[in-house]
Amino acid sequence: LAELAAEINALAATHAQLHHGLDSRVEESNRRTEQEKNRLAALMSELAQSVLVCNAEGRILLYNARATELLDLGAAPGAGGSPVGLGRSVFGVLDKSAIVHALDQMRDRLARPGSGQAGVHFVTAHGQRLLRAQMAPVLDGAGGLDGFVLVLEDVTRSMERADRRDAVLQALTEGTRASLANIRAAVETVREFPQMDEAR
Repeated sequence: LAELAAEINALAATHAQLHHGLDSRVEESNRRTEQEKNRLAALMSELAQSVLVCNAEGRILLYNARATELLDLGAAPGAGGSPVGLGRSVFGVLDKSAIVHALDQMRDRLARPGSGQAGVHFVTAHGQRLLRAQMAPVLDGAGGLDGFVLVLEDVTRSMERADRRDAVLQALTEGTRASLANIRAAVETVREFPQMDEAR
């Protein structure tokens, strides 16, 4: 019995040592993960672009202050609170069909080996604003889609400027068309009738 007790005690000590070693490894891994998360959060806070990091189901895992500012601007008045928050669905903030289509395109590109860049670009509406979105995949260990990163840019003003420029060019073209037609007719008349007197 004494030998059996000694063996049980040795086994218990080994088990406790392994358990303690496992706990310390888990603690170290958690500490490293937290450090990486803090580095990523610090990096994202300094970015000039609006960034959202989402899981594959569209839940927001990480975002920066610029994203909150941009998406709060286009939110419906009286909606109450910011539409952006941890754990909230990105589909409640941006057009679901545009995001789902972009995810399908990204999955298709990832499924084809050698297809190059899997990122997708699209434009979507948010309230009265137009946003250009760049979507990049976040891959799991097996190379499958584990989530995505959205980089958003408000292109409302640039689109409005482009529309105004197009309208000015159109007006300029329309305005000069009649004058150019008159000049062309005059030149053709002079070429066809060179014997006309100088005053005519």
